[in-house]
Amino acid sequence: PIIIYGDYDADGQTSTALLMRVFRKLSANPQVVGYYLPDRLHEGYGLHKEALHQLAEITSLIITVDCGISSLEEVEYANELGIDIIITDHHEPGSTLPSALAILNPKQQNCPYPHKDLAGVGVACKLVQGMGLSTTEWKRYLDIVALGTVADLVPLRGENRLLVYHGLKQMEKTDNLGIAALLEVSNVDQPSAGHLGFRLGPRLNAVGRLGDPTRGVRLLLTEKAEEAKKLAQELNAENSERQDLEQNVLQAAEKVVETYDMHNRPALVVWGENWHQGVVGIVASRLVEKFYLPTVVISLRDGQGVASARSIEGLDLYETLTKCAPLLAQYGGHPMAAGLSLPEENLREFQRTFETLCAESLSPEDYVQKLYLDGTIKLDELTFDLIEDLACLEPYGFSNPSPLMQTQVSVLRTRRVGDGGKHLKLFARDHSCQEIEGIGFGLGGERALLEKHAEDIDLAFVPDLHEWNNKKKVQLLIRAWKPRSKTSNYVYKWMVDNYPWDLTDAHFHSKAIDSVVALSIRQPNFSLLDLRGIWNKYEHFIEKHNLTEKTLILVNTPAKALEVCRQLRIQVPSGENAIAFEHELLSPEERSQFNEMQPYWLVSTGFELHASKKWSSIWLWDPPLNSANYSMWTNLLEDGGELVLAFGPKELREAQINLAQIYPDRKTLARIYSLLKQIGDEVSIDLARERLNQVELVRSLSIASGVFFELGLWKITQDSILFLPSPAQKLDLNESVLYNSITQIRKQSLNYLKHCLERGFFQNESEREN
Repeated sequence: PIIIYGDYDADGQTSTALLMRVFRKLSANPQVVGYYLPDRLHEGYGLHKEALHQLAEITSLIITVDCGISSLEEVEYANELGIDIIITDHHEPGSTLPSALAILNPKQQNCPYPHKDLAGVGVACKLVQGMGLSTTEWKRYLDIVALGTVADLVPLRGENRLLVYHGLKQMEKTDNLGIAALLEVSNVDQPSAGHLGFRLGPRLNAVGRLGDPTRGVRLLLTEKAEEAKKLAQELNAENSERQDLEQNVLQAAEKVVETYDMHNRPALVVWGENWHQGVVGIVASRLVEKFYLPTVVISLRDGQGVASARSIEGLDLYETLTKCAPLLAQYGGHPMAAGLSLPEENLREFQRTFETLCAESLSPEDYVQKLYLDGTIKLDELTFDLIEDLACLEPYGFSNPSPLMQTQVSVLRTRRVGDGGKHLKLFARDHSCQEIEGIGFGLGGERALLEKHAEDIDLAFVPDLHEWNNKKKVQLLIRAWKPRSKTSNYVYKWMVDNYPWDLTDAHFHSKAIDSVVALSIRQPNFSLLDLRGIWNKYEHFIEKHNLTEKTLILVNTPAKALEVCRQLRIQVPSGENAIAFEHELLSPEERSQFNEMQPYWLVSTGFELHASKKWSSIWLWDPPLNSANYSMWTNLLEDGGELVLAFGPKELREAQINLAQIYPDRKTLARIYSLLKQIGDEVSIDLARERLNQVELVRSLSIASGVFFELGLWKITQDSILFLPSPAQKLDLNESVLYNSITQIRKQSLNYLKHCLERGFFQNESEREN
């Protein structure tokens, strides 16, 4: 019989299956053709003398697929055995070619064939096309060709792109029971190049890496539905096992890199005893993704190392390994990926040589991973029509990537999704105020950093059409993000550098409750717009005002000023230099910067604003805490200005809770005393704050300390609370001047707040003041 000699990876399996199907179709006796795939773990890649010796007993003709071009000794040995060898391969030839009967390889010197990037299955397909089949007949096998082409990561351009395009069309109506079963276990309904590369291909590769690769070929050849289903399930299980092995080896390799601080070297060469040879290639790819360095991952066993290597842009891996050839037992591959073996005693020398060659070949700029953008776009330009137009560029894959676009957005909200929060889902908005959803696979760990810069970032993404529950929507497949450069002023510092904020108790204190404003001040005439309780007032505010209208937003506390300012800057990405905050806790340097700024939208507590500067529009985001507070705020309006009541039940409740925390009542004071006394007679300030923070009473500590000091219950040192002996008689809190003062303040403010949502209340306030 004729023997097809293949390889154990997806390209080799599909190449073998392709020729087997065609030869069986053309032969009057299908039994005169057979195949042989070497075992990855025991034989390794390519032709082997032991296998040729066995095959010589049954054949005089071997056709290689996806291998053979570097097997000079093995082909010579086959000739001695009386076996003719026809080589079909796509790997890089050496300077001397094997003495085969015929060689089909577009990369051999002086070969005029224009498409040099065919996969092994693509080269096998050229052989099929030359065997007399009609176009209709050989196109039936393009589903197999497409699968192997995409799985082997060859460039999807030129003829490869055509093969995959038509192969996907054939796959939609495939009569290959094995491919149909593989689609089913991979949960693929409408196959795409991405599905071939990330779902079907890995399942074929898994059996080649871990076990018997002939199962992949049998799957692609079977004419029995039950056998196809059984084999597909075996491949599926093997792929799950491969993923577990991959994770174990990856963690071990990463530990080696970190232990020896290897990420600062010009290349990574890592090895470990008994690392599974079937996953070292994937692990090398993962390390390149993480560290962006040329990487060789070596599995050691019985004094021999078997390795896979992956490169970065700018380094020809095959050429580099050729310069290391004296240290290697075998090597082969492509500019971006290769395999090799070497004796253990050569490891250190190979590591030094490989690192030196990489350092000589690569510049510092080569070590910076680059994303090549295809254009910039606004979110409102991402339409269904555009995505359908972009689909004309498919199939996407290596060297024909999906269109990568860039847009400037702010991030409204985020959450981690997937197993262990590995991925990041976000909702973004751009200058057009269009809101859109995005997903960043593998970016879950960047959530905190992204939220810090949420007000203005650049996203690199692929536009995608997402369908769920029969509903379609445009989403962003996020590849990367980066913060945009900013003006270094105090607003940006607080909005980005200091976020998330570590605020003091003073940031939650409202100056209004201990300030007295003369009610005799002449109040301006103004119109009143009552929006109390309005739903989503951020959107309403943005719709009502543009960034050229001077508008003052008044809130109760410095903490609230920070919060509202940040949300506005996120909701309006173009507001970077137009939206600011101000409050009484600004440092002298920050106050100086503020005085030089000209923001259009200002969020403020209002107490440090110059009364001479009037505003045409003021929004009361929070309710005033008393009449004096209301008087002071309205005094900032110009005559004929507009006062907008924008608070509602939520803000009212926030103010009430904040008052209760800042100015604790009798019950709260007793609880604080009891909680801290349980710790001991001396409690550090830090421990006291930590304990009270657990029960949301930390803001009450300042007032409690003053009250208990006045009553002689404790004293405060620089960093501790010292409990004093308990008095013989029960103390009366009313003996504390501070307690009486805060009780009066709290009572008056809570009583005022009680009426803040009543209809007509502020009209009456304004009439009283005028």
